[in-house]
Amino acid sequence: MAKTNSTEKKALKAGVWYTFSSFLKKGIRFISTPIFARLLTKADYGSNSNFNVWLSICAVVCTLHLQSSVARAKFDYETDEEYDSYLSSITFLGTLSTALSYAIVIAFMDFFTSLLSIDAIYLHVMFIELLLAPSLDVLQAKHRIQQKYKIQVILSVFVTVSSTLISVLACYYAKDRLFGKIMGAEITNTVIYIAVFIYVMYKGRKIIDFAAWKYAASYSIPIIPHLLSNIILGSSDKVMIMKMVGKEANGTYSLAYSGGMVVSTLMTCFNQAMEPWLFEKLHIKDHEIIKKVNRYYLAGFSVIVIGSVLLAPEIIWILGGEKYAGAAYIVPPIMLGYGFKFAYTSYVNVEQFNKKTSIVSIGTLIAAGFNIVTNMIFIPIFGFEAAAYTTLAGFVVLLLIHYFISRKLGFTVVYDNRFIFIVLAIMTVLGLMLQVLYPFMIVRWVLAFAVGVGALIGIYRVWNRYFR
Repeated sequence: MAKTNSTEKKALKAGVWYTFSSFLKKGIRFISTPIFARLLTKADYGSNSNFNVWLSICAVVCTLHLQSSVARAKFDYETDEEYDSYLSSITFLGTLSTALSYAIVIAFMDFFTSLLSIDAIYLHVMFIELLLAPSLDVLQAKHRIQQKYKIQVILSVFVTVSSTLISVLACYYAKDRLFGKIMGAEITNTVIYIAVFIYVMYKGRKIIDFAAWKYAASYSIPIIPHLLSNIILGSSDKVMIMKMVGKEANGTYSLAYSGGMVVSTLMTCFNQAMEPWLFEKLHIKDHEIIKKVNRYYLAGFSVIVIGSVLLAPEIIWILGGEKYAGAAYIVPPIMLGYGFKFAYTSYVNVEQFNKKTSIVSIGTLIAAGFNIVTNMIFIPIFGFEAAAYTTLAGFVVLLLIHYFISRKLGFTVVYDNRFIFIVLAIMTVLGLMLQVLYPFMIVRWVLAFAVGVGALIGIYRVWNRYFR
């Protein structure tokens, strides 16, 4: 019992640190967003967003996203020496895979610049960065599963601060501000990745390990469609708006998406902090404690989503100023989408623990296809704003798919499913209705304050009941 309490306290402490670091990193980006929104034209802002979307896609496809296997490998590679050797070998495999992808892009450069709407110089910078990026991803995944949160926090904050600061300065002083924005960030990241790559290779001292490659590939490759489909769900709208409407519309939509940065940050850091704790509880089959904590977990996040919807006009004004004011009405469906994504991640985590990664991908692919088709139908009819609602619908579909998959496999016993769907239904109705209050600033602020107090009370109760 004492060991269990110690594990829970360590998980909570890690969660606090991850939350702090994530907010610090996102806070830096949040501060830099108004700067970039004012330095760049709407068209350049849209082009930069398009670059970031394709960077995130290539980071999954080209590197094989082998860091997905790091958490699970901890239970199969038991000694530190074996684990470090595993990490260095899969890091090299990620670099090798990226090099092959880069060679293909170079061979058909004109085709890819036209397809992606990205200039050749930026594609070169992107792939040079991705050759080394797996090292940092693998190292951070290792620190998370080992709950070495202080090292993880320091490293991730350093990368964010360095790349953002250099990017802002380069954007401000460069004649071509889009060039300065992209080059400042990506070159800085690449320099840091070189140092981390050397460290990971030195620590593991093994480059080629076919057994480790097979283990990582068999775990990670089946989950690529899931990860890729997640990106498509969250970003295909930007690519399609870029192609179907134009750079300026994509700039406006992308800034609205930036308004969801706080909610997205919480979703990511909560999941990263909870994953080690959840895996430990699943390992010992302590389903009741998972069920109890998940109720507070989901309800608390839903409250945060509602609070963010209430403050959407202020968030957009801070980020972009008056020229982006209309983007406030795009924010609610974006925020609600994060709520559904947060919920279905609970089912996905259980599926991943049980090594059902190929099944995870099937549902996500279906939802991604749904999102692309609905975007093609509704963007020409209702304008680029419709993309926010089609993305929300895609996340709803994804939640239902993963719920039914988990139910069929017998995994739904871990959670209180009825509670999950009731909370999500209430969150959705409130989130969509609260838009009518946007002209009434004082009313919204009072309600947001009440929501914030409620969230703090909930956190206090969870602390006292499960972690004190």
